[in-house]
Amino acid sequence: MGIFHGILDPHFADWPHLYFYVAAAWLAPLRLVGLVQDQASGYLGVRVLDALLGSVTVLLVFEFGRRAYGWLAGFFGASALAVAFLHVRDSHFATLDIPLTLACLAALYIAYRTIQSRGVWPLLLNGLSLGVAASLKYNGALVFAGIAAAQTLRARAERTQWSRPLMRLAVIAAVGVVTLAITSPFLLLDPGMTQHGIGYIFAHLGKATAPAIGWVQLSLALWSGIDPVLVLLAIVGVAYAAWRRDPADLIILTFIAVYLVLIGAGRSVFFRYADPMIPFLLLLGGRALAALVERTVRGRTRRLALAVALVLIGVAPLVHDLRYDLLIQQQDTRTLAFDWLTRHVPAGSRAAVPYMAGPAHDQAMIDRWEHSHGATDPYVASFLDSRLETQYTIRELTKEDLQLTSLESLRNEGITYVVVGYETPGTGCRVDSPLERLLQAQGPPLASFAPTTGCPQSVFDPIDTYYVPLAGYAGWVRPGPYIRIYRLGG
Repeated sequence: MGIFHGILDPHFADWPHLYFYVAAAWLAPLRLVGLVQDQASGYLGVRVLDALLGSVTVLLVFEFGRRAYGWLAGFFGASALAVAFLHVRDSHFATLDIPLTLACLAALYIAYRTIQSRGVWPLLLNGLSLGVAASLKYNGALVFAGIAAAQTLRARAERTQWSRPLMRLAVIAAVGVVTLAITSPFLLLDPGMTQHGIGYIFAHLGKATAPAIGWVQLSLALWSGIDPVLVLLAIVGVAYAAWRRDPADLIILTFIAVYLVLIGAGRSVFFRYADPMIPFLLLLGGRALAALVERTVRGRTRRLALAVALVLIGVAPLVHDLRYDLLIQQQDTRTLAFDWLTRHVPAGSRAAVPYMAGPAHDQAMIDRWEHSHGATDPYVASFLDSRLETQYTIRELTKEDLQLTSLESLRNEGITYVVVGYETPGTGCRVDSPLERLLQAQGPPLASFAPTTGCPQSVFDPIDTYYVPLAGYAGWVRPGPYIRIYRLGG
């Protein structure tokens, strides 16, 4: 949205900038016809784009599988991806993970299709696909491992000296770097910003923001994110590919191994980091299932076997998808709390409200730019994660404030209302902080908004402030954190 206001430099390099420009190009005609006019419609427009890209990823899995392993393998792999929960969920969002997934899949598909092609054009195609993947998100550059595997296989088939594949890879890498520079030009034009962004990435990956190991987190993401039946199918597919070692197998396995080792080495790994691996894992799983059906089933029972295979692939993940969709469409607790505050807090009052779990922010928070990722324009900085409130002023309630053992500092700031919500998903069902115990000693909350009945055991990404579980929906009635609103006595 900032691009429409002439802000071409994002002043932000935690990831590259290609998708900013792609999203702006997508939104431009929607703005011309009046479909995009504010923050909400802007977000929705890009969410539609991500949903389309997630659907295209399903089609490309079918095409890759059809070319590499046969029609049935592609069909099973695409069917599995169409219902795989993490891919479905993240295709709802205006984020980079699904575009990156599509770019990685396209890059390895091109590497496979051009493995025997001669001339400069195949090298340019591989370089362009590498540069586009890297320009969406830095870890997209890891597709170079699969491209290198393809060139190695070509060298072995041609029995050429190793200097030739190394030269081809050098050309591909050079084209990739040029593509990255053209599609994310301010990485070069604003080197200080780039240095800061890349430094943040390494600091993020090196800092343990939860007591977890990256490889374990990716495994949990897959187990809960694409459901056990598809995980087991993928494991069988990987084992079968390691045994067969066809060209597509080696290209895919090389990428999965490099991606898993390097991303899993981080100490702060979001579950959605598993997204780029999912199409490949399910493609290999679909290939193994297709081989089983084709080799063991003949005649009239073949249709029955296909139906059983589709039930095996689809039923449990589809139920997962539907339970999520039924939950996510309900009104969020933050919306309920925002509406309550609007009705009950007198004009001119002051409230302490958490940022990530809070229902509102005010103009002072926009002007401070603390949560705007370094945006240097107030319009861009105003794209926060909660609603703008003008009736009362807000003092941000931080995680450190939750550890306060006295209420005097809040009273001295003229705060009359305290909104308690916890940044870590899954917490807050009970009183979890010294501050809230002090508030409860004064009396019960004026209002409470709970997303659940009781305190269910659910699976959350521990470092992603996304208040809908990955798995475990029993007892959930709406999305959002637990929120309780207190009046500060005295």
